[in-house]
Amino acid sequence: MPAPGELEFVRQFVNTFDIDAGTDLLSQPRVYQEWAAEFGIDGLATDTDLIFARELREALRAALIANHDGASLPLRTIDALDGAVDRSQLTVRFTPNGVKLVSDAVGLGAVYGRLVAAVTSAIAEKSWQRLKACVADDCQWGFYDTSRSRTGQWCSMSICGNRAKQARWRTIARFEN
Repeated sequence: MPAPGELEFVRQFVNTFDIDAGTDLLSQPRVYQEWAAEFGIDGLATDTDLIFARELREALRAALIANHDGASLPLRTIDALDGAVDRSQLTVRFTPNGVKLVSDAVGLGAVYGRLVAAVTSAIAEKSWQRLKACVADDCQWGFYDTSRSRTGQWCSMSICGNRAKQARWRTIARFEN
């Protein structure tokens, strides 16, 4: 299920690495550029961009894992987001509906500005804690927790949730026999 508003962009960014399939959309400059272009962001990627983008992605994933416990942003995530601010030329803009961050960066710096703006807004709106990473070690796919209790653990109950429950059942059955 997609996340609301710009949080979906954050979710999509985190999901550029699919552990289960072994694919990484931030592995080559051309592939990263194509991913960004799907979101209306054009620019040339360098190897340095790839390194920074992967570090930012994994720092965001760490925050999504921390969201299961309602923990604060990990220091790793704070450092990565601060680095993204430096690369994105963010400015504050006032609108009739409030304040928003806008990136004046061209190229792939706009990716980082959009991510920082989305995280900032979600934290302010209290929707950030609902963006999580699947607890399955072989998945860790980003998902938006729509459960009423805000206790969702898996990206998909029918896939990862089912696997976990079957594994738990097999463990219990083994001890009972």
